[in-house]
Amino acid sequence: MISDMNWMKRMLSHNVRMPMSIITGYGELLRQGLLSPEEQQGIIRDICDNINYMNDVLKVVLDEAEDGQTAEKVDLTQIIERTASFVQEVARKIPVTISVRTERPQMYAEANSISVMRVLYHLFENALKYLPPYGNISINAYYAGEKNILVVFKDDGRGINEKEMKNLFEKGYRGQNSSGKGGSGYGLYEVKQLMEQNGGTVEVSSREGGGFSIYLMFSVYPEGKEVKVDGTDLIG
Repeated sequence: MISDMNWMKRMLSHNVRMPMSIITGYGELLRQGLLSPEEQQGIIRDICDNINYMNDVLKVVLDEAEDGQTAEKVDLTQIIERTASFVQEVARKIPVTISVRTERPQMYAEANSISVMRVLYHLFENALKYLPPYGNISINAYYAGEKNILVVFKDDGRGINEKEMKNLFEKGYRGQNSSGKGGSGYGLYEVKQLMEQNGGTVEVSSREGGGFSIYLMFSVYPEGKEVKVDGTDLIG
């Protein structure tokens, strides 16, 4: 029972830290009073989006939402660009540069939208934790054949050695660079679990001093499959 409670605490902590940092950063911008009314409205919308995201994640983690992991037709381009825009203010303070490139304006995968955001937030948090000032994060998405979409999340930090890569997705594993960085080694473990739950795969490549790359493989949403949107069955 105690171990289950500790696991849930870690899960909740990992899933709310990044959106809470984003909301805090937006709050500081609003408090400065230097934004136009239009900019303020945009930030308020982003704050509300992150609050809604946390509500959805809490339902999933607490097992209150029966369809919390249901696969759907999701636009990876939109989710990647939106999530990256949320993280920009947090990254700017380090400072770290974030760039996004996708093969097409819309790239539809069969996955769960909340799960995809959780994966991306975990990867952003991990990268920002270890990157030095003026580091870079790039996210590139492109089609890998007709049935898959590959998302490559890359940073130019100090990387890890081959031995660490073998243990990277183990529950509770923390690498030799993690001293003084906080965390409990559950973020990348959850990334792997979420990708497998969504029928995808995750791989990593790195070398000490040569950066760090995560490869996320998603299935393309099959054309002609029925999609349920707002209670109506549609053809994707």
